[in-house]
Amino acid sequence: MGQQQCSDWARSIRDPEAFASEQAALGQVWTLLGLTTDIPNDNDWIRCSLGGGSVFVQRFGSTIKGFENVCRHRFHPIRTAAKGSGLVRCAFHHWVYNQEGEAVGIPQCKKLFGTSPKELGARLRNVEIACCGLLIFGRFPRQATKTEDATSGEGSSSRCTTAAPSDTHQDQSLEEFLGDAWPILRAMCREGIRPGFITSDVNANWKLLYDITVDDYHAFAVHPTSLGRDGCLDPEKAYCPRFGPHSGFFFDGQSGDFSAMAQDCQANSYQPGAYRALNIFPSFLVFHYQVLHTWYVSITQLSPAALNRTIAKTWYYQAPFKRPGTSWLNLLFQRFIELWLPFFVGVFLRRITNEDYLICEAMQDAAGSMMKEPILGLEEQRIAWFREAYWDALARSNQE
Repeated sequence: MGQQQCSDWARSIRDPEAFASEQAALGQVWTLLGLTTDIPNDNDWIRCSLGGGSVFVQRFGSTIKGFENVCRHRFHPIRTAAKGSGLVRCAFHHWVYNQEGEAVGIPQCKKLFGTSPKELGARLRNVEIACCGLLIFGRFPRQATKTEDATSGEGSSSRCTTAAPSDTHQDQSLEEFLGDAWPILRAMCREGIRPGFITSDVNANWKLLYDITVDDYHAFAVHPTSLGRDGCLDPEKAYCPRFGPHSGFFFDGQSGDFSAMAQDCQANSYQPGAYRALNIFPSFLVFHYQVLHTWYVSITQLSPAALNRTIAKTWYYQAPFKRPGTSWLNLLFQRFIELWLPFFVGVFLRRITNEDYLICEAMQDAAGSMMKEPILGLEEQRIAWFREAYWDALARSNQE
């Protein structure tokens, strides 16, 4: 990566126009929007960020759909809260849309517009939705642009499956996009769990936050009494697989562990033995780790709110892997301990993430000095991989 490219990479951390352009491009990449546990019931919805704008994801029975969060009539946001339940109805003039995004209820439609709602043909811009386990991913259709007339889009649905595989990168299904991470994520994030949840409003650009999650060099300095204690996560003992635009950190792993893990997860026989993390481009992290004798999974979503502000959300829960056989007495003791673990896990995660976020906020203050290529060492290789994936995503968007 040359100096000019590095300067451009940092420009979206301080320049609103560069940030908007970047987000519009990344809006066409499969992005984690939330969890199915966020919308368990019919008509439940959550508001999310995608492509630099607001979207919402809503459950219609067993189907999950997504739309841009703006009424086709006068562009009032349809969802003004973080989550809720109810009809797709704009508060400004009470236009009601169905699960296909079509305006089907328009007060005084014939009198004011001279036609019926169906003939008027007003539609919300759709968001493609696909699920992997309880993870809800979305993207704007690649053939659409930010300035496209919203009436040309059609509602997109998902029953938590992805579309049939295609031959082109532009039409990648979610399964193709995730590659070997697909069976791993499906096993780690399977339906039926009840996660704990924490959120942080961080005064730093999302790329700074993602950078630190793929920085295998900082633990001893930023987390000296936890992750960096006594070589707790010594990078020299780790294997870092790269797959597509994504990467991983497998502590105490071997070079074949990634494909082996995918195969074991596919066969529902995987058993965790060490800390492992997957960083999924562009802004999502999932990892499993041991707390006493219990394994936990954490999911972190980095949602850009502005060029200098990120909403970081973390869900955490007991890993849903089958347990090896144990005595009933040990099992009873473990069950008792697990009643209290969620509280301590939440405290630990807040501590670790807050230590990272303080570093990122300090770097945001120095964004004006990011004009040269960084000096990356062997334990920062995944940062370079992330930047390569970033430039590739922007280049592909510019070609369309």
